[in-house]
This record gives sequence, C-alpha cells and structure tokens, in this order.
Amino acid sequence: MANSYGFDFLRNEHNLAPSSSATADSSAVSSSSVATAYQRPNSANNAPAAIPDASHKSNLEKQADVLLFLRHHRSSGCLPPPVIYKSLGIDLSDGGADAAVVTMLLNNPKVNVEEVPDPENPSLNMNLFGYRAKFSTVRDKATLLAQINRCKNGVKWNDLMDAYDGVEKDLQKLMTGGEILGVTNPEEKDKILFPRGESFLVELDGCVTLELPKLPPPSIAPSAGILQARKMHSRIVKTDVDPRLQIRRGEAIRVGGEWFRVSSAVREDLPLDKQPPRAQAPPSVVSMKELSKKNEVDGYVRRFDSRTLPLDGTLSENGGIGALAKGKEVRERLHSIAGGGEGGSGSGTGAGMRGVTGGASATLLSSFATEKNPSMLAGVFAKSVAASFGMGRAGGGVGGGGRKRPTAKINSRQRDGGGLGGGHGLRGGRTALDAEAVKAAVENARSAALDPALSHSHAVRHGCTKDVRDMYLETLVSIPTSEVDLHKMLLENKLIDPGEKMSRPRMKRKANVDNDGKPKKRRYYERKNMRRTNTHLDGTDIGAMLAIAAEKQSQGKSVGDGGM
Repeated sequence: MANSYGFDFLRNEHNLAPSSSATADSSAVSSSSVATAYQRPNSANNAPAAIPDASHKSNLEKQADVLLFLRHHRSSGCLPPPVIYKSLGIDLSDGGADAAVVTMLLNNPKVNVEEVPDPENPSLNMNLFGYRAKFSTVRDKATLLAQINRCKNGVKWNDLMDAYDGVEKDLQKLMTGGEILGVTNPEEKDKILFPRGESFLVELDGCVTLELPKLPPPSIAPSAGILQARKMHSRIVKTDVDPRLQIRRGEAIRVGGEWFRVSSAVREDLPLDKQPPRAQAPPSVVSMKELSKKNEVDGYVRRFDSRTLPLDGTLSENGGIGALAKGKEVRERLHSIAGGGEGGSGSGTGAGMRGVTGGASATLLSSFATEKNPSMLAGVFAKSVAASFGMGRAGGGVGGGGRKRPTAKINSRQRDGGGLGGGHGLRGGRTALDAEAVKAAVENARSAALDPALSHSHAVRHGCTKDVRDMYLETLVSIPTSEVDLHKMLLENKLIDPGEKMSRPRMKRKANVDNDGKPKKRRYYERKNMRRTNTHLDGTDIGAMLAIAAEKQSQGKSVGDGGM
C-alpha cells in the first residue's frame, strides 16, 4: 500500500500508540484513514494526504525513519524539510519541533546536508537533507566496476548496496559475466568482491541458433502471447556440437553478446536467487567439478544434452536474439560465396567462379572454433575467392587446367577473345567490367569474412574448456617434477632445440635506468629558507668553488659527491 508519494515502506504500524491509554490518539490513524492518506493524489477523487503522526516516537526512531526515507529516495538528491514532514510527520525545519533530530542528522556520517536559500524568504538559509552512501562516487554500472577495480584487497557486497537504485542488479550482472570475482564469507554471510583483471575468453565448438515462433509482418503488432513465447524459447539454445564436453552447469557463457550461466535450476516456481544452495550457480565463472548429484535425482528444469544449451535467463529481442539472427545470415552468406552462388557484386550469380575450398573456407564455415586471427582468415579466404575465378563454369577463352589468378584470366581473354559467356570475343569495355567484377567479388568475400556478427555464431566462455582441463589434470601426474627430467622429456618430444638451455639467463637490471629502460634524470632541489653557514669562506678560493657548485646545482647539473 503506497502513500501519496509512493513510499511503500511507510505502514500504519509505524504510527501505532505505545500503549492502550492512547487509543484516542491512535484512532486518528486507523486503517481506513491511512489507506486514504497513502494514495497517490493524481486522481481527482482522492482527498488531500494526511500527515502521519510521529509525536509518540523517540528521537532515535525518528532519525531511523528519516535515514530510511532518504535512502529509498537517494536518486532524488537532497530533499527539503517540507517534503520530509509531509511524508513522515517529522519537522526538520529551522526552529521546528524536532530540532534534536536535526542535530543528530547533522552529526550522522550517512546524511549529506546542504545549506541553500529559503525559497519563501531568500534572506534566510534552510537545510536540505540527502543520503550519503559509503561510496558516493558510484552512480551507475560503469563507476561501480571502476570502484571495484580500485579495491585491490576487495570490497564487501553490503558496502555497495546503498550506492544507487538498481545496484544489486548491476552487481549480479557483473558477477554473472565474470567482470568481477566474488568470494563468499560465511562468517559475516556476505560476499567479498575483487577485480578480475584481464580475462581469458575461449569460443566453444558448435554454431548456436534459436528456434523461436515467427513474428508477424512489421505492419502488424505482435501479440503478448507471441512475445512471451519467444522470450521463453530464447532460454533454450540449439548447437550442432555436444556442449557437455566443453562446459558445466552453473558456468558462465556468452550467447549473442549477453552473459548468462548454464541453467542449474531445479524448481520452476522459484527465481534464481531462491533456488536451493546446491542448485545455485557458484560465484566463480568456472567450476572444477559438477554440481550436486541430488540435483540430477530431483531433475533439472531445463535439459542439457548433446544439442541443447540451457540458459538461466532470457535473451533480449534487440540484443541477443538479433545478434544470433545476424550471425546466421553472415554464415549463410559465406556458404553462398564459397559455393559460387553469390557474385562479386552480390547479384546472386557466380558465373566464372568455381566453388571455394581450402583451409580458410573450411575454418570459416566449420562448426568448430578456431584460434586463428579473423583478419588473417579473411585475407586467405579473399585470395581463395580470387583464385577461384581462374576456371569458368560455362566455358570460355580458358580451357581446362588448374586455377589461375584473375590477372592471368583477364590477359588470356584479351589475347584469345574469349569471355565468361564462352564462344567469341567481346566488344568494347567488357574486359574491364570482368576485372571490376573479380575485384568486387574479392572485396565482397573479405567484408563477409570480417563481419563482426560472425563472432555471434559461437558461444564464449571463460578459461579453457572442460575437456582440455580434464586432459591436463589426467596427464599432470606424468609430468616430471625435476627440471632435468623435464628438459629431457621436452627434447625427446622435439618441443625444444637440442642446444637450448634449461632456463633463460636472468635479466640484469641497471641501477641508473627507470622501469621503461630510460636513463634516470638527476634532480636537485633546494630547501626553502636554507641559509648558508659558511659565509666566512666568501672571498676565498674555496668560497668561489662553492659558489660555482651551488650555481650548477640550482641548474640541475651534477656537481660530484665531494670526494666521498
């Protein structure tokens, strides 16, 4: 039940009399009057809001009510005393009835007080009261992440909960995506948040897709049922490679540019944070072992099999769903180019072009992830497309044989009079058009291979995949602990050269250089109000030498160590 300002934390039990002797006073704050007073005044039928009675409360209780009120409205900044009085019945004006509460608030570190001119009487000043969070510079998700990154020794979850509205949701998103580390403190029943630093992301094998109900034409607005169905179906991601070999339930995964956890819920009627502890995702983005076997006995809500990847959240319509759709379009475009179905200008004709095969096209079109540089793959794929024009499909000036480069093809057409259409020579300008078509085809293939949407075809996780980690743990016992034995094993497996030393020589650090390897600059500073005490040497040879040395020192030059 909300009052006239929408403050749902104000209940009628806050205004109950302390004893039965004050029933006459409490009758003025009955449930019916409170319901009328706490309604929004936007409707014309509502009566003016009644001011709550706080006369029976102690000063500590009034201070607590003001703090709670300011915290719930910290996004509004500092509030004037009339607003607080209408909402709480506590008079914080200058010379008001609750002057003692004002004094307590002025000394409270959680309250920010600003002194501004009174709008009714500008010659006088009035105090504005606002909530002061522990980290006052944290105002949004970006500043929240920056604050955690500055706290190298960690920061408590509860210390950030009063920063701004929606901070808990942002903290959960940062932990889900692995941008910060969370360690549970069972003694204080709190989490300690640490900066992650540089992350190591790995693509998973398998092209991810969604099977969603189709939207109506743009001229027709989609119904709420279709939107809800698409939202629920977006939790189930389809893949053509078994994901269970690469990731576990509860680990972080990025699909369509959005971070989730692989679903581990065992009860559909409970939100994620209310699931049993054994079914909740761990704070870390990776797990060294599977979740509790009891979850499998109870049964997970969403299946996790060789073709299905369940998520603990829904993909957004304009975010993840749109990204997966664009990634699918780019892959289909690459398949069309590789098969010769799309010409250089995107006209849908592949005349004069043979199907593209080879390592680059196989890597781009494969369902398996690759560690190769996308720019390098795009360049090799474009060269393969250019080489594929060396053999025409419908006959032409060039007969059988291996692939030929576009320039060789064009020069052959110029000499023999052949063309893409086969048969006879072409009239003016056709040879130049063929050269432009080949160039456009190569650029079209390069742009398709470099399309950023292609990265959404694969899911992404933190750290190495599950099968690689298991292989490492299984073979760890066979790795010798001695450096000599390890060096022999590396030589036997030809992982190092025979003349290579076991360890690299330690780098010598010069004392007169800084961290960047540049020579340190000597700087000499004179202390303020420094007086000479050897004035008796003035006019002598030693005094002249000291004067020259002092002048050089003031210029930042080295004057030696005095023979010491």
